[in-house]
Amino acid sequence: MRWMLAGVVVTVLAAATLWAAEAPLGPGKPAAAPEAKPPPASRMDWRTDLDAALKEAAASDRLVLVYFRADWCQPCLLMETGTFARPGFEKYLAESFVPVKADDTKEPGAVSKKYQVRAYPSLLFLSGTGEALHMVVGPQTAPQLHAIMERVLGLAKALAAQKKSPDDLEANFAVGNAYTGLDHLRRAEPYLKRACELDPRNEHGRLSQARLLLAVVPVEDGDAALALKNLAAYMEEFKDSPEMPSAMFFQGEIMLGDAKMDPEKLLQARQVFDALRTQFPKHIKAYKADRAIDVIDARLRAIKAAAGKKEPEPKAAPPAPPAVPAPAPKEPAAEKESPVKL
Repeated sequence: MRWMLAGVVVTVLAAATLWAAEAPLGPGKPAAAPEAKPPPASRMDWRTDLDAALKEAAASDRLVLVYFRADWCQPCLLMETGTFARPGFEKYLAESFVPVKADDTKEPGAVSKKYQVRAYPSLLFLSGTGEALHMVVGPQTAPQLHAIMERVLGLAKALAAQKKSPDDLEANFAVGNAYTGLDHLRRAEPYLKRACELDPRNEHGRLSQARLLLAVVPVEDGDAALALKNLAAYMEEFKDSPEMPSAMFFQGEIMLGDAKMDPEKLLQARQVFDALRTQFPKHIKAYKADRAIDVIDARLRAIKAAAGKKEPEPKAAPPAPPAVPAPAPKEPAAEKESPVKL
């Protein structure tokens, strides 16, 4: 199981900004340092026994949310005094999930070792049978976590429907699409392939949609070249399909991610996004293409500015320590994000 660790420090800083509160000022009074008060604590009814929580979840048709934390983890405190303390959030969470807290302050517990938790906070979603559905690493604001929870609930619902009707076209496509929305492309693959088999002539429009998602599956393995090759073949075969704007956007996103700070590759990605917004100006992907072009132009300006400077190479700085290191012996492979979203 791959956990995504990149960008945790940036997320922490962003979360701290979002959750910061300003002290109210009285009329005519100068600004003063706010009185030190302990932040509000979450009133979540956390369970600590995972086995009992799984039984409770199965009996009440809910999922399990395991929250991995530690006292020395500052981002965990942001979650506990921010996200989990938001009014009404604990009620919303408890309606569909059984919340479990895994406290690794002293050392990683058995649950953390079982699911190879390497950073805090981490959030693990499990079905009532104990199947791991999704893992999130790093602090999340209430809106961010709410969106993830909705997608996980949608996946669980789709899996249950597909289990009842394993040869149903819509049930299989729904599972594949739900997994894709959570960036689990390889887990989506068998359901998308089954959807293709069940709609061979694209009479229901699912063949073209499933084939598009299958084209970008190699992104999860870091094989951008194969994904781009698949997309080129897809756009030739389905050039008149409604999914063409999405296919062009995926192509541009993959090229942009692969380009980094290479001017030639950046210009190639820009051409794709420009063609998208020119051919499909009213499509939602055209708006996203505009934003992508802004990112590309900013990178190109930075490259040009750097090339104009004739300064000596700076000495390499020592690597910064991780923001929230976990006491674990080995670092797992990083989970790769997918740009896929129909």
